[in-house]
Amino acid sequence: MGLRDKRNSKVPRRTVDLQEFAIDLGEIFGDQDLTVHLFGSRKDQTGSIRSDIDLLVELPRRASQAEMDAIWNLEPYLDVFELDNGRARSLVNESELRADTNDDLVAKLGAVCLMQDGDWRTDANVFRQQTVLAERNPAATLVPLYELEDAVPAERADLLVVTALTEEYDAVLTALDMETTEPSLLTVLLDDKGSPWKMRVLNLHEMGSVGAALKTADAMRRSKPSHVVLVGICGGIPGRSNLLDVVIPQSVIYYEPGKTTPDGVKSGHASHQCDTDARNRISVLAKNLDGLSILADGELMACGEKVIADGSGRDALVDIHRKLAAIDMESYGVIRAAETRKTPATVIKSVCDLADADKSDDLHNRAREAAARVFVEAVRAGVFRAEK
Repeated sequence: MGLRDKRNSKVPRRTVDLQEFAIDLGEIFGDQDLTVHLFGSRKDQTGSIRSDIDLLVELPRRASQAEMDAIWNLEPYLDVFELDNGRARSLVNESELRADTNDDLVAKLGAVCLMQDGDWRTDANVFRQQTVLAERNPAATLVPLYELEDAVPAERADLLVVTALTEEYDAVLTALDMETTEPSLLTVLLDDKGSPWKMRVLNLHEMGSVGAALKTADAMRRSKPSHVVLVGICGGIPGRSNLLDVVIPQSVIYYEPGKTTPDGVKSGHASHQCDTDARNRISVLAKNLDGLSILADGELMACGEKVIADGSGRDALVDIHRKLAAIDMESYGVIRAAETRKTPATVIKSVCDLADADKSDDLHNRAREAAARVFVEAVRAGVFRAEK
C-alpha cells in the first residue's frame, strides 16, 4: 500500500444516500413530482471524496431563503442548482449555467437523471451511495461552467491557509517543516487521530482586504476547502492585548465605511463572524501550549486598509467595542471571501507591536513564529473538524 493509500485509509468517511436526499428535496420544495439530475465529478465518478455533489433540480420558481438554508443544513456536500427554461442558478452564490432549454443544459453538462417526476430511477442506483469526508464540509462549487469542467481534483484541499506577506508564509512553512520558493504549497499534516489534513498554504504577497478577498476567493475556487485560516501578525491595543499575544478573534470589524457630510465624516463599521467552534477549541487547546499567550475568549479584531503607527489613530478605534484587542489589514477580506461560500474561517494573528509611534520590526519574527505554531498545533488537535 502506497503512502497516499495509507493516508486516505485513515480519513474518517460517511455515506450520503442520494435517493433519500432527493426525497428530502421534494419535501423542502413542497413538490412530490420533483425531477433531479446529477452532474460534475460525482456523475463522472472521477472526483475524490472531497468533491461536493452537484445536483440540478427542475423548479419553475426561485427557491426561498428558508429553503436554501434547509438544504445547507440537510447536507453541506449538496450543491443544488434550480433549473428552469434552460437556466440553472446556484442556490449558494446565484451564479448561473445557461442553454436554450432544460434538456439542452442537461445534455451539455452530461447530467444523469436520478429522480423523474418524483420517482427514483433504478438505473441511477449506481450513483445512489456517495462517500464523503466525515469531518470536512466543502465549499460549494463556483460557476461559470468552464470551472466545473476544468476542476482539478488534485488541487482540492481540506484547509486553505492564507498569509499576507512572505515572512508570514515562511513562518508557516517552517512550522510545517517544509520549504519552497513557490507562492503556494500543497502539503499534508496528520491530526491526533492519524487522519491526514490536506492543506493549501498561500502567500497573498500584499496587504489590504481588497486583494485578500480576491486572491482568497480564487484560491477557494481551486481548492474547495472546508475551512479557511488566516495566519500572521497584527497590531495590539494596550490594556486589551500584550506583545506576542496570539489573538483568535470572535469577529472582525471593518472600520473603513463612513459618510461624508457638511459636518465632517461620520464613521461606520461592518462586523463579520469568525468560526465559533474552532475558536472555542483553540481556547481549550491554549491550556496545553506552554510558552504561548492565546486570546480566544471573545476578543475582536479591527481591520482597515491603512497601516496604523500612531497612538491617537489607534485609540480612535477603541470606542468601536470594549473587547477590541487587535488591528490588521487582511482579516475582513479573507472572512468575506469565505462567507460567500458558506465556508467557516478562522483568524490566528500574533501581536508584533502596539500600532503607535514606537512601531518597529523587532518582534516580527517571534510573533510570526507564535501564530504559525498555534495554527499547526490546532490542526494536530483536530480543531478544524466539522461536526456532522
